[in-house]
Amino acid sequence: MALVTGAQLAENLDIAYLAPDVAILDQVASAASTLLGYLITPAAVIAEPDPCKEAAMSMAVEMFQARTSAGGDAVAVDFTPGPYRLSAYLTKRVMAVIGRYLDMKTQVG
Repeated sequence: MALVTGAQLAENLDIAYLAPDVAILDQVASAASTLLGYLITPAAVIAEPDPCKEAAMSMAVEMFQARTSAGGDAVAVDFTPGPYRLSAYLTKRVMAVIGRYLDMKTQVG
């Protein structure tokens, strides 16, 4: 089972899980689950603890919003652009949440 599904992502974003968005939502959810799966232990992937699910959801939301926002940038209320969403900080933002489940073989350097 995946850490986050397209239906869960749609519910979190408060959008309908209907065609044609189903394929996009499923793809983003799968990408977030796969990316997080590379960082955590295989046992954590199987057990799906809540912190890992929350981290995967956070990553999936960022990925989806990067696809749908203008230029892939975060935009504040006053329309000032933020950093590009799909950077190295995508995984760094969730490190504190998944710290207990990190696979130390992935931490090089």
